[in-house]
Amino acid sequence: MIELVPMDDNDFKEYLSGAIENYANEKIKSGNWNQSDAKERSRKEFETLLPEGTRTRGQHLFTIHDKATNEKVGMIWVGIREPEDEIAGAWIWDFMVYERERGKGYGKDALKALDKILKELGQKRVSLHVFGHNEVAIGLYSKSGYKVTNLVMSKDLDQ
Repeated sequence: MIELVPMDDNDFKEYLSGAIENYANEKIKSGNWNQSDAKERSRKEFETLLPEGTRTRGQHLFTIHDKATNEKVGMIWVGIREPEDEIAGAWIWDFMVYERERGKGYGKDALKALDKILKELGQKRVSLHVFGHNEVAIGLYSKSGYKVTNLVMSKDLDQ
């Protein structure tokens, strides 16, 4: 059984250092960004979305804890979008189960726990973006009740 614990400043610093690099790499892999400026673009996006870190209004960052072992097994970041935003409701900005902990059900349990928190916050919908090449995540989200609402497809003409 897991619990979502509000992320503390130390966990946030650790998360942010890896997240900027990971996001840049995912954007490169998906063909959205060039390698030359991807890390800087990623850093700027995080600064824009989390200008006050864990204290940024409307943003909720959690560390996923295994209650039995009290070990950290991942993280999840969700923001509450205002009704005038393109997609109102909750938005999962980032979600990760540490590689060594994958395949143990933590992801599914974390999404269930997040659903409960979001309902308590009065949210009616939760959405997210997943990179098309991340088949494991797509499978997890599908099994957890998420449906495709948009689909962007690309083709490289150089191949």
